[in-house]
Amino acid sequence: MATNDGVLSKPLVVFGVTYYSLMFILSTLGNSFVFFVCYTTIKRRPSSLKWFIANLAIADLTFALLSIFDLISYVWTWVGGQVSCKLQSFSIETCYTVSMTTLVLISFERLKAVVQPFSVRLSSRAVVYKKLISSWVLSVVAASPLLFAYQSHTDTSGFVVCTNNTLGDLGRQIYYGIHAVCFFLVPLTYMIYAQSAIFLTLRSNVFLTQNAFTTAHTKRHLKAAKPLVALTIAFAMCWSPFTIIRALIYFHLTDEGYVWRASQLLILSNTVLDPILYGIYGGKLKPFLKRFLPGRLQTTTRVARVTPQKKHETKKNSKV
Repeated sequence: MATNDGVLSKPLVVFGVTYYSLMFILSTLGNSFVFFVCYTTIKRRPSSLKWFIANLAIADLTFALLSIFDLISYVWTWVGGQVSCKLQSFSIETCYTVSMTTLVLISFERLKAVVQPFSVRLSSRAVVYKKLISSWVLSVVAASPLLFAYQSHTDTSGFVVCTNNTLGDLGRQIYYGIHAVCFFLVPLTYMIYAQSAIFLTLRSNVFLTQNAFTTAHTKRHLKAAKPLVALTIAFAMCWSPFTIIRALIYFHLTDEGYVWRASQLLILSNTVLDPILYGIYGGKLKPFLKRFLPGRLQTTTRVARVTPQKKHETKKNSKV
């Protein structure tokens, strides 16, 4: 991480590398595990939601793997030349856009499940495939200008860097301004709307029909909606600083500094939170996790459940 005079601050470099390494390991393990679970369970129980979660895991995992180039450039110099500069910048922006559109699709599916519960069953695998393919095609088209924009060159210090100076100031302002509105503000606004509509609908259902079935149905949907709320909050917290600071830099309202570097590290944290929030906190992987529990833990659980019954039978036999 460079200071104003271009000198690297070693303590911050150590912190940045350590933090990145930890996030990279957690992201790789978490998203790989989520994808593996979704892939194996989809065969037994097809679900559009599982396909979307798997798609989100693929985008996050690819994003984390591609960020290795930025780490190397951060501590040393850019590697791979012109080809890696263009492809990595294009691919990493594509993965971000896929993550954003996938979260929108998940929000749409959860809203449809609450407002139109019977329509969810009519969703075929072909429809899900079309949505996933459309998400990737849209993201590729949106990131395609970066194949032209990014170029690798040697800076004044003799290090190779990868920058998007080809677009110029006006080009960067237009592109990233449109991208921020279309793939951050608008999707985030829709996600907030969808989740608000979900909770309002569920609350109105409880007030209108007071019965056990409706209460159980509402609790089930509320339990499924909470992870999506957590995902939205995590996405907003991790990506808002980066999006805002990048816009300020391209409009020459601030300079690249420690806050900019910190925002870059923060977006990697989002790839760690996604599998935790929707995979584990959301309960989607808990049944699968039980298979990996140690034998002693499972035995202890069974003993704890059976012991009271055995004690009761022992007392009855002693009385006889």
